[in-house]
Amino acid sequence: MRALLSILLFLMALIAFGQNDLQSKIPVDKDSVILSNYRLKITQTINAFPDSAFVVIKKLEAFSAKGNYANSLADADYLYAQYFRRVQKPDSALLYFKKMITKSTKTNYYRGLALGYNGLCRTYYLIGEIDKSIEACNKGLDYTTNFEDTGNIVLADTQNALAIAFSRQNKMKEAISHLLVVDSIQKKEPLREDIIAAAYQSLGNIYLELKEYDSAEAYYLKANKEFEKIPGAGTFYFNTTNVFLGQVYYHKGQLEKADTLLTKTLSFFQQIEDGRTVAEINNYLGLVNFEKGNLEKAESYFQNSLNFQKENDYILEAAQSAIELGKLNIQRGKAAQAINFLQSALEYNREVKNGALNQKAYFLLSEANALQGNYKIAFTNLQIATKIKDSIQQAQSAEKIKEIEGIYQTESRDKEISLLTTKNDLVEQQKKNQRNLLWGIITIIVIASIFIFFQFRNRQKTTKKLRELDTAKSTFFANISHEFRTPLTLINGPIEDHLASDKLSPTERKNLKSALRNTQRLKDLVDQLLALARLESGNLKLNIQQANMPKFIIAQAEAFAFSCDEKNIAFSIEVGKDKKEDWFDQDVLENIIYNLMGNAIKYTPESGFIKLKGKRQGEKFEISVSNSGNYISLDQQQKIFFRFYQTDTKNPGTGIGLALTKDLTEIHKGDISVKSGKNGTSEFTVTLPINKNAFEESQIFHNSSEKKSMETHSYIEKFIEKEIVLPEDAPVILVVDDNKDIREYVRSIFENTYSVYTATNGKEGFEMAIEHIPDIVISDVMMPEEDGFTFTKHLKEHQLTSHIPVVLLTARTQITSKLEGMGIGADAYVTKPFNSQLLKATAENLIENRRKLQQRFAQEVVLMPKDISISSAEEQFLERLQKVLDANITNSNFNIEDFGSEMGVSRMQLHRKLKALTGQSASEFLRTQRLKLAIKLLQEKKISISEVGYTVGFNDPSYFTKCFKQEFGCSPSEYISK
Repeated sequence: MRALLSILLFLMALIAFGQNDLQSKIPVDKDSVILSNYRLKITQTINAFPDSAFVVIKKLEAFSAKGNYANSLADADYLYAQYFRRVQKPDSALLYFKKMITKSTKTNYYRGLALGYNGLCRTYYLIGEIDKSIEACNKGLDYTTNFEDTGNIVLADTQNALAIAFSRQNKMKEAISHLLVVDSIQKKEPLREDIIAAAYQSLGNIYLELKEYDSAEAYYLKANKEFEKIPGAGTFYFNTTNVFLGQVYYHKGQLEKADTLLTKTLSFFQQIEDGRTVAEINNYLGLVNFEKGNLEKAESYFQNSLNFQKENDYILEAAQSAIELGKLNIQRGKAAQAINFLQSALEYNREVKNGALNQKAYFLLSEANALQGNYKIAFTNLQIATKIKDSIQQAQSAEKIKEIEGIYQTESRDKEISLLTTKNDLVEQQKKNQRNLLWGIITIIVIASIFIFFQFRNRQKTTKKLRELDTAKSTFFANISHEFRTPLTLINGPIEDHLASDKLSPTERKNLKSALRNTQRLKDLVDQLLALARLESGNLKLNIQQANMPKFIIAQAEAFAFSCDEKNIAFSIEVGKDKKEDWFDQDVLENIIYNLMGNAIKYTPESGFIKLKGKRQGEKFEISVSNSGNYISLDQQQKIFFRFYQTDTKNPGTGIGLALTKDLTEIHKGDISVKSGKNGTSEFTVTLPINKNAFEESQIFHNSSEKKSMETHSYIEKFIEKEIVLPEDAPVILVVDDNKDIREYVRSIFENTYSVYTATNGKEGFEMAIEHIPDIVISDVMMPEEDGFTFTKHLKEHQLTSHIPVVLLTARTQITSKLEGMGIGADAYVTKPFNSQLLKATAENLIENRRKLQQRFAQEVVLMPKDISISSAEEQFLERLQKVLDANITNSNFNIEDFGSEMGVSRMQLHRKLKALTGQSASEFLRTQRLKLAIKLLQEKKISISEVGYTVGFNDPSYFTKCFKQEFGCSPSEYISK
């Protein structure tokens, strides 16, 4: 009885320990939901958007560390390893799998140990270390018996990984036995769809290796059917299987079908940057083109595959590609190159020990040596190939594998029957000897199991409900934000229409302006909600570009001067200026500055102050915004970055801006903090990395012009003011702004492709425009002496400058201000803070429109100003131009100096004006007009060709004939004959 009592107490203690252990390893309900959401987002993005998944993994790790959840921290290492394996960094993946195993060992986290060894197994076989792979998988299988493996997911997945390891050594008997274990688990209790689908893929791979292509195709199609059961499986899983199906179609001789399917999958995996799969597809596309006879195309595909496999130490795949290149060079008769490739293949396969690869390599070496006339070596290699083939023939037999499959199923049933009989005998014996004790223990276990089951089920239900609630909340905010835009537009439009009326009373105008401001406020809130939705879904990606951060910050901050003036706030900017090039995302930084400055203006009382500071801290840049106002307590400082939190419910705002700023800062790999003094001064500080090495290569944004700029960066740095070499016909741009930093920032945007002039106000800018006749003008609105509106008006009224496109920059966002600018002739209106790419694109579009107008002018035989001109001043210029041409075009002594004198402008001004209107210099324009008149005279056929030349102002008939042929592609006599 004492022994029985001891057993009973031990079982009760075990149950209690299980409950305590469960509580210690599973976080509280709220934290459990947060961690589950993180894992769900990682699962959804790890394949198609690995960088987005990496950001979420960091958040999961930080949250786990904060809650001191040891097992969750081990899971974070596992997820890091999966990320590095996905981006083809196997060494880093191995490091993190080993870190997970170390952490799991300390806490007896058996599930973590099983998963860690599973990951090691899969990574080792990718880099060709098959023995280590098999050892790791077997250790993982040992640990699967030490924890409750719900749904047998870890057990089945590890069996599948072990099968793949054996198949890569060409040990098909061992591989098939492990896959049949997975199949037997599926028959007892249905496995998760992705697990059984992976097993079907592996079975397909084995039959593909055995050249049983119909069986392989059947298993691949079964895998895709399982993938169809997974909600939102997307294209990733199907494309994975389709790679194998493309190989099947190649082997079945269906080359066009294989080519089409493999080309589609290549495009998909290139898009998601899965280099290993891209290399595998390249290899098979090489085989397809080899069979088609496209040897050069095939060689390109094989070489691309080999280069990647060598670079990433995927030695089995490298051996396969090298063998195919050897075979291709034999086909071309290049025996020496073939031998080099085949010997490399044998070297790669030395560690993998794949018998079929060795057999194929030695057989091809025999052919290559025979091609060179080395028949003795060729015979030796052929003997080796034959010996290897004989040794693996039995193990490689497809019929034998099928026989093994049948035997396994029979043995499984026999074992189940035997086990059932043994258990029945044992039960009968126990009933006879220990009936009372047995029923007592069973009762206790059943009660305890029911209690744990219901507790676990309730927790699962709660977790599921909370997860569904969180998803529904995110979806609701995204959808409602989009829905808000339509009614806001319908509200905004009528208000603007009413404000345009002159019949409004002061009170009505004031109320309508208030409504318009609040409509804009609602739009800003909608934009913030959409930004949060993008962050939560993991769709926000960094676009890191090179620019000078001090210039960028000053240019963005200057836009808030107008808002500060309206509230009588003293606004100062203290940013250390230099000419260094930094790396950062301009859109993200613009949003950060906008939110911090907007928050400061909102909470700063009238006659208060705001300071924006910026300074370098090594390879980081620190930005701080401080303002006078209310004291923020330490408790509030810890919560102020939480979403929807407000320090005071009576304060304006929603609590979104600072939460969004924090998320954007963290995505940019920076950090944000706040401190507040008892005197009411609060300061928000953001620190961001500005070194290129701080970011992933996929986060760096490049375009062709940026690449050229990077190549000549040192040259531009050295000769930034004097030695920037521009083409002779580079567009001329005039930048007018009273703020030096804005002028320099805009100059930096255009100086590599434009000839840039600057002016400090409208008066000075107009004088420079008359002198240089620029192709485009970019001007601020609020300036001393002469503002941007007046400056634009003067430009559009003057004959020499009326054609020049004008872009106005301002911090004033009211629609009435924009309408005023457009009403006086401005061509575009850009609101500060502005995006550099948007400003550059606006300027290029306006210049392109002018070029199209030039082509139309250049095609006119007789200028028709009323039909073509775009302003009254331009019309007057064209009318004068017509009169001068009518009076002097037939005068052979009429030259460019005379032309400018008659037009009342200098030679350079005339040149720039005509260049802007027609795309031709003054001399080219005069000659073209004379030749067009000659065409008209030739068509009348009243005088000879020589007389036509003299009549239109040419002294030399041969020169007239030469110019005519250059302009129209034929001589005057040929023109008449046509």
